[in-house]
Amino acid sequence: MEWLESMHRIRALKLELARIDPRRGMPIAPPAGASEAAIAGAERRLGMPLPPSYRELLSRHDGWPQLFAGASLLGVRALARGTFLGVGRMVLEHCEAEEAHGRSDVERAPAARGRAGARSALVPFGIDAAAETVFAWDTEAMGTGGEPEVILWTNDIGLRLSGFPELLEVVRDMLAAELDDRRSRAASHTSLTPMPPSVAPRSRARAVAVPLVPAPRTPARSALAG
Repeated sequence: MEWLESMHRIRALKLELARIDPRRGMPIAPPAGASEAAIAGAERRLGMPLPPSYRELLSRHDGWPQLFAGASLLGVRALARGTFLGVGRMVLEHCEAEEAHGRSDVERAPAARGRAGARSALVPFGIDAAAETVFAWDTEAMGTGGEPEVILWTNDIGLRLSGFPELLEVVRDMLAAELDDRRSRAASHTSLTPMPPSVAPRSRARAVAVPLVPAPRTPARSALAG
C-alpha cells in the first residue's frame, strides 16, 4: 500500500526534524487501531462508507495526532460524534467564499456550482486546534480507486487532491522540503562560523598538569507543514 509507505516516511521525516530542532517536540506516537464494530459505527453515524484507505488506517491506528501543521487525523469517536464536523465545514465554506469573492462573475461560476449542497458534501476528517488547517472529503467528487477527493486548506492555501493517499504524498513532500531547507541552513551556518585561533603545543611537563577530564561542551545549536 503506497499510502502506508507514505505514513512511515512522514513519521521518519518528523523524527529527523525533531532531532534537528528539538523545540518542535517529538512526534506523538499514533494509538492502536479501532475495532471493526467501532469503524462500522462511525460509518453509520456519518451516513457514508469511509474511503478504503482511511478505513484501513483506522484499523491500524485510530487517528493520527498532529499529522501536519498541527492538524490531527480524526479517530472513530470524533468521526462518529461529528465533533469537528460543523467547525470544519464552516471554515471551508468561508474560505471558499472568500476565494470566490475575489474573482470575476465568469470565473466564479464554476467554483459556485452546486454550492447550495456543498456544506453537506464536505466531511472533515482532520483539523488543528485553531481550525486553521483542515482536511475534508468532498463526497460529491470521486477521485481514483473509489476514493472521494480531498480538500486540504492550510495557511490560506487550498488544494484539491485525488484522495487520502495523495494527501499523504503532499504532506510527505512538504516535510521533505522543510527538512532539506533546515539542513541547508545548518550547513550554511557551519561554513560561516569562524575557526578558533590556533594554539601553540604545550610542553610535556605542562600537559600533565591539565585535567584529563575534558570540560563539558555547550550543545551545538542548529538553525523549520492537517
